[in-house]
Amino acid sequence: MNGVLNERDSADPEKEAVSTTKQTKEPFVRYENVTKSYGDLEVIRGMDLTIHPGEKLALIGPSGSGKTTLGRMLMTLEEPTSGMITIDGEPLWKMKNKKGMLVRADEKHLHRMREKVGMIFQHFNLFPHLTVLRNVTLAPTSVLKMSKEEANERAVDMLRKVGLSDKLDVYPAQLSGGQKQRVAIARALVMQPKVVVFDEVTSALDPELVGEVLEVIKEIAVESETAMLLITHEMDFARDIADHVIFAADGLIVEQGKPQQLFDQPKSERLQAFLSRFL
Repeated sequence: MNGVLNERDSADPEKEAVSTTKQTKEPFVRYENVTKSYGDLEVIRGMDLTIHPGEKLALIGPSGSGKTTLGRMLMTLEEPTSGMITIDGEPLWKMKNKKGMLVRADEKHLHRMREKVGMIFQHFNLFPHLTVLRNVTLAPTSVLKMSKEEANERAVDMLRKVGLSDKLDVYPAQLSGGQKQRVAIARALVMQPKVVVFDEVTSALDPELVGEVLEVIKEIAVESETAMLLITHEMDFARDIADHVIFAADGLIVEQGKPQQLFDQPKSERLQAFLSRFL
């Protein structure tokens, strides 16, 4: 089921030009026949999908369709039961031993691969005892071994981009939910990952705060060459931001295509029923 390699164009001329550029490059992320089971429960049943450099890929579908699990596997928080995930042409969960054979990846390999991926979670996961600035600089200084001065400079710039330059010395408890999520976005992007997973980042927010977070992500998507996997239930957001949309259900890819095609002319009854609840 590797149709994601096709249909990369868009009806929008500007998007078409950008999308065509992305097609000239090899996929940065590739899932090949990936499955995931918890005991007898199979939540992903042989998925194939790709994410090209700079591409914004939206993943939609009902709860329990395996969307979050796909993101967590890319972040090495869940290990596939079978299949292969590669990042920049290199296996994520496998590594070559001294004999050149693929074996299970060790922690050193996973750590190195993990630096290429960022993830923003539903519930922020900020450290409550650290200021906003320290939350954002912690990983650059501890993981990338960046100097405090360079980390601060990069963090301040990123917090400015998400509209929080006046909250550097504030603690998470003093922030709204939308502001906390914007800090989490800055924290992920300050690491300069090649691909970022946004996992239902508005689902824990009060309705009036959803818009401010989505607007920040839209602005970053336009300005950034970072690839994005956008797991979302915000259909208008997916239509506006994505180069390509995948609809998953029951652990399988049911339908995929350009945003305009998928939302305006859904082919499967399953997607039509799903969209009727949102649009």
